[in-house]
Amino acid sequence: MRQNIIENEQLSEVDQQALLQTDMLPEELVNDEFDYSQVVVKKPWGYEYLIFENEDVAVWILFLKKGEQTSMHCHPGKLTSLVVLQGEVSCSTLESSLPRKAGEGLLISKKVFHQTKAVSENGAFVMEIETPVNKRDLVRLEDRYGRENMGYEKSDQHSVNTQNYNYLKLSHPVVYHNLKKRFGQCTLTFKEITCQKDWDEILSFDESVVISVLKGNLCHPEKPFYGVGYTTTIRDIERGVFPSDDALILVIQKDDQIIKVSDWIANFLDSQGIHQVFLVPGDANVHLLDSFGRHEKLSYICNQTENGATLAAEAYSKLSGEIGVLVLSSGRSSAEAISGIASAWVDSVPLLVISGQARNDQGIDVQVRQLGNKALHSIEVVRPITKYAVHIQDVFTIAYHFAKAIQIAQQGRPGPVWIDLPIDIQGTIIDARDLRSTNFEQNNQTFQLADSIQQVYTLLRKSKRPVILAGMGIRISKAETLFLQLIEKLGIPVLLSRRGADLLPTYHPLNFGRPGVYGSRSANLVIQNSDLLISIGSRLSIPLIGRNTRAFARGATKVVVDIDPNELNKETVQVDLKICLDAKLFIQHMLNSLTKEGLNFSSWLSRCRYFVETLAHSIEQRSHHEKINPYLFVQALSKLLPEQSVIIYDGASVMNYIMQMFEVKEGQRLISSPAFDLPGFSVPGSIGSSLCEASTPIICICEERGLLLGIQELQTIYEYRLPIKIFSLKSQGNKTIRNIQKDFFGSRFVGTDHEILFGTPNLKEIAQAFRLMTTEILRPEQIETGIQEFLSMPGPGLCMVDTDSNQELIPRMGFSVRNDGQWVAKPLEDMYPFLDRKLLKEMMYIDLLEED
Repeated sequence: MRQNIIENEQLSEVDQQALLQTDMLPEELVNDEFDYSQVVVKKPWGYEYLIFENEDVAVWILFLKKGEQTSMHCHPGKLTSLVVLQGEVSCSTLESSLPRKAGEGLLISKKVFHQTKAVSENGAFVMEIETPVNKRDLVRLEDRYGRENMGYEKSDQHSVNTQNYNYLKLSHPVVYHNLKKRFGQCTLTFKEITCQKDWDEILSFDESVVISVLKGNLCHPEKPFYGVGYTTTIRDIERGVFPSDDALILVIQKDDQIIKVSDWIANFLDSQGIHQVFLVPGDANVHLLDSFGRHEKLSYICNQTENGATLAAEAYSKLSGEIGVLVLSSGRSSAEAISGIASAWVDSVPLLVISGQARNDQGIDVQVRQLGNKALHSIEVVRPITKYAVHIQDVFTIAYHFAKAIQIAQQGRPGPVWIDLPIDIQGTIIDARDLRSTNFEQNNQTFQLADSIQQVYTLLRKSKRPVILAGMGIRISKAETLFLQLIEKLGIPVLLSRRGADLLPTYHPLNFGRPGVYGSRSANLVIQNSDLLISIGSRLSIPLIGRNTRAFARGATKVVVDIDPNELNKETVQVDLKICLDAKLFIQHMLNSLTKEGLNFSSWLSRCRYFVETLAHSIEQRSHHEKINPYLFVQALSKLLPEQSVIIYDGASVMNYIMQMFEVKEGQRLISSPAFDLPGFSVPGSIGSSLCEASTPIICICEERGLLLGIQELQTIYEYRLPIKIFSLKSQGNKTIRNIQKDFFGSRFVGTDHEILFGTPNLKEIAQAFRLMTTEILRPEQIETGIQEFLSMPGPGLCMVDTDSNQELIPRMGFSVRNDGQWVAKPLEDMYPFLDRKLLKEMMYIDLLEED
């Protein structure tokens, strides 16, 4: 037998007998005229609150927690309707029970005892429509919470803090007419009937739509009218029924296309394959927090600071290759994220930032510094460091802007995008079918490739000393496997940029290291001696090519493959053959056109190996003394870490140690933030990385200063029990700057000597306060066993390494000072401490540059 959408429960003899057995006095049921419009009434089973009231009818929202139930009660003087808005319930009378789900309900006559129990996982929301208005018209027969024969809740159970509840607030009654609100799985429309067209519109709805009379009547020429509080479905309205002139109808539609904007955004992210979100709560993003938290397929991690969340999202994207999603609040919250967003901009990291903002009616007026509470014109601030930045004012453009932002973030050279979303738009209920089309103009890359590929092969056949410089663009374009095939078929020496340092294992026969101002001497000699440089996916930054830019690979014809035309045309590198193309497409075409004819670089490879062997024990002569040499510690750590490990490290001196000494194994990843050499990146970066590789060892390497900058995020590591092992190297901070002050400013350590003068906090005790396990490696002979024991410990932890704080950063870019006081940067091959000039000349195929 088919159940009705709205079941009609009539008074029975059993109800009447039960009512006679209760002890409620008539005077206890008299209306006390209390104004419930500004409170939430707390119940042992959940809560309820009033959303609409006129002189004849009151409409309430009830929330029942899973497994909880109302009392078995009746309303002696009220007609009651119940309609489920979200979830599932079991509705019982004294004689039967009936399951009800979203869009279904009951019409309950006066004096009929009834009880509602939530059975769905997340509880249930139910609408209750009562006429006449009187909350004291209540008789409880049975109650698991001991409220039998007790009246309605008194003021001690009223909460004026409606923000702690799923509270739907309707404005002044004049705006109710034709107002549409979304609640749960249903849409509520208050429809004023002013003409036959209005009624015909209601009748045109699907037959499952529920209506309830809030004012006026539904009339029939031959039958009694249906008055206020009558609830039915379109299907059950008899032919010939018409409304009175002043009728107000509540229309309840179960419709998944009617949705709150923040819920739509959560669904959109899921549809794009995005399932990880980084967020920091604020009062301007609460709708987003709620929607993301309720979405079954979205996982979120709540960082302690906006800067931490941004760096975690950046590292997540760098490791996973997916877009990172960051949710911020307004004002200060957005401003705190700026350095991380700028880092993602330079490092080509796709991020989607969604920031809350003040209400639209408190608009973004660039002439007014601040109008809305805690507001900031975020878009104007971040526009120069994002690929797309928009403040949404029209709710129906959200689909357009989100689809466009996601594509732009990942298209061409990736980067961050930013959507600023006012709090009132986040909470707006929309019909998804009304959203603006997502069609927008797309940039399609066009490049005449065939001629360029032939030019590259022509150059290769003429070359005696070619080298490939491989950058992060290869990994961004997901061309790692193709790249390996190409270099092994060409047999050309390969050098790796800082972000491309993990493209090849250290001991791959074609890997000759990492060049740059803090790179290895041998790698710099390879690139400086080359006669053909093919750069793929590297932006050729100053730290790689050196400050003496005219001396970079000065004897080489330079072929540069980069997807960003601006990088091809910058002044620091004079490019001979510019190929504006995705790295993967270039490598594919190179493989397709490959012939081995005329390509034999064995003598050049031998010479490159000679550079490595000769300089492996150069004048640096690294060794431990009383304290641990940080270079040798990093080397020892790299030897002990397993394949597939993920290593996240800070900038400055730590990056120098890694670039010089870390021996990369198959499948390992090195994650850093070289755009600004960020200290403090590694701790939050480890958090983001740990969410990509749940079963992979996450190794964080920092100095004490970097750990201090990210110290708040130790709480995040503890809360989520993330598998992160932190190695903190003892330092005196600002080592890179002090090196410059030592070399050129007479060792006047202005602003860089605080750790030397005052020391640093006891970071071991601080970590223990965050409930992390801790250990120490104090002497060189403890390194191997100390590392192994720490890595074998369960859970997250901190290992303090007592390294030599006075260790010089060597080798490094050399400078000289002319008589006029001007600094002159040395070429990459001429690193400090300087090699014997005779040895250096012997190693060079081209003339050394002498100072002007």
